[in-house]
Amino acid sequence: MVITAVAVGTRGDVNPLAELGEEMIARGHVFRILTHEAFRPLIERKGISFFKLDTDADHVMQYLVAEYKTSMDFMKGMFKLKKENPGFMEQTISAIRGSDLVMYGTCGAFAYHAAESLGIPCARVFYSPMDPTRQYSLYSDEYDSEKVLKSYNGLPEGMNLMTMIAMNKWRRRNGLAGWKLSSTYKVMNGRKLLTFYPTSRVIMKPDLSWGDHIHVTGYWYHPDEAAVSYQVPEDLQSFLTAGEKPVFVAFGKAESRELAELQMRVLQAIKESGIRAVIQADQIPKSDRVNTDKLYFIGAVPYSYIFEKVRAVVHHGGNTTNGLGLRAGLPTLVIPLALDQYFYGRMDHRIGAGPAPLYIRKRLCTVDEIKNALKDLISGKYDRGAAEASKEILREDGIREAADAIEAYINY
Repeated sequence: MVITAVAVGTRGDVNPLAELGEEMIARGHVFRILTHEAFRPLIERKGISFFKLDTDADHVMQYLVAEYKTSMDFMKGMFKLKKENPGFMEQTISAIRGSDLVMYGTCGAFAYHAAESLGIPCARVFYSPMDPTRQYSLYSDEYDSEKVLKSYNGLPEGMNLMTMIAMNKWRRRNGLAGWKLSSTYKVMNGRKLLTFYPTSRVIMKPDLSWGDHIHVTGYWYHPDEAAVSYQVPEDLQSFLTAGEKPVFVAFGKAESRELAELQMRVLQAIKESGIRAVIQADQIPKSDRVNTDKLYFIGAVPYSYIFEKVRAVVHHGGNTTNGLGLRAGLPTLVIPLALDQYFYGRMDHRIGAGPAPLYIRKRLCTVDEIKNALKDLISGKYDRGAAEASKEILREDGIREAADAIEAYINY
């Protein structure tokens, strides 16, 4: 069979699909990914066919992450990307033609319309909860209540309104009925769409009411492979063995004036706390990135390697990074930028694997708040929760489960 995935987003959106693609190829299938040029090397290294989508990966990060504050910001960001690549639907049609299944995520929902026009079934891939449940939500700080369930109410209408504005002219030109507020992305030609959540059931317990077409599989990655091939710099090796295990701090690729200030505040909090730390923060000025006996500044490093060498981790809360940290049994402090990152920070705290997240969507946290959270992080109170999460995650085999589900869905 031929599977084509459409990915608009960051490396965290693309890498899991590449890992799944490697498994599907090993099973004798063809796997292709349509995404940004920046991810071509990642995809082709795994023997997966790459198709170029003419959007800038840095702009995706800027519009949908760094500049994200409200749902309106997200909508504006999507329309900016659409304007930058007016031929995105033609590129999508070309990439998916001949497929047996098209996979897409939240920001790639346009692939649904391309697939519908060609009569190809779809699978949805989400990295945070999109199907209503009473258990948890991006849009509520509560759990296990009707209020949580109701927090999902406006989501379909919001997606449908954006679709009507962005896609209805294209749909009508291509012989499809206009999209409506009452339309749904959950069904195509009377069949429920196969849906994946490539995250751990420790974090997202499946809702029994969802049905067997929705799978919370466990993470899609082979982290040990990256660690094996990593050439460890001598000075990093010396730092790691020179004292107590450090904390690892990573802030990803998103850039803004606010995030630059956050990174400086975190650095100040670390210095005032007196803890040892390995820091990956590109917006800290080079003049401040000075290695000492307590600080080591690092560039690119496989998280699967460094997470085995540290005592705790601080990051923005992306699904894959968060999963790798929990897999390694690390107490985790999340300083999130957007809703899904805040969700994972809350869930880490709920299972006892880390402090409450320092959400910066409305207000940047202070040095004292960061310092207190760091002390809490390494206090020992979250060690057991992180260790228990690790045991459960290591039992999961998300890639195998997803590949089995795809084969069953297509062969049905």
